[in-house]
Amino acid sequence: MGCTVTDLSPLIARVWPRLVSLVAHIAAIVTRAAPQDRAARLKAMRMLRPAEALARRIITLLADRMDPGPLASQPCLGTARTSRGSQHHSAGFTLFEPVATCAASIGKPGRRRRFSSGPRIVDLLGAHAAYFPPKAVSSEPSLSARIAALQNALDAPERHALRLARRRARAPGPDAPRPRLTPLRPGWPPGIHGRETPDWLIAALDDLTAQIRCRPPPGLESIRRAPGIYVTPPT
Repeated sequence: MGCTVTDLSPLIARVWPRLVSLVAHIAAIVTRAAPQDRAARLKAMRMLRPAEALARRIITLLADRMDPGPLASQPCLGTARTSRGSQHHSAGFTLFEPVATCAASIGKPGRRRRFSSGPRIVDLLGAHAAYFPPKAVSSEPSLSARIAALQNALDAPERHALRLARRRARAPGPDAPRPRLTPLRPGWPPGIHGRETPDWLIAALDDLTAQIRCRPPPGLESIRRAPGIYVTPPT
């Protein structure tokens, strides 16, 4: 763990203090805003998403230089570890960006649906009043919790990079699903086109995203140790 964030590249050494200052500014906005001040909270969220994305990319590059240690020889626990981590995602910084799936439009217990099955056109002259089902309580972390988690990640990025390096180095079990090897989601980084995103943050996101995607994919040793898991079954 001799490598630090500022040793990765001159670009990261320049943007790292700016990122720390930006997150402190976001925390100050939320602290000063009233609970009913929706405009201030939306502004903070628009700045928080690209800040989280930049932190993930820096942690990903730092994990490439980390020695995973003795946990590299332990098999992955499979779905049990994944489900436990997803249930307690609000306690710490989320390393992996959410990827849009068909299940997101359906929803699951405790989470908000992206689409509703009710009618989009309401008959104002109908005999019965329109019924709006009560909103389910969301399990997503609050804005203040996300800011605090990001600040903790910026205070100790090496700890999160080691966590990512150990996840990559674990050999997947025989019944475990294919592990996700990169925290980045497909497409543009979150918040890169936001109107509150600073120019230096846009340039850093664009540069580091291209740098990560142009390199060989991580975890090739895990594929060599268990090649049968990654073989596509014949059709």
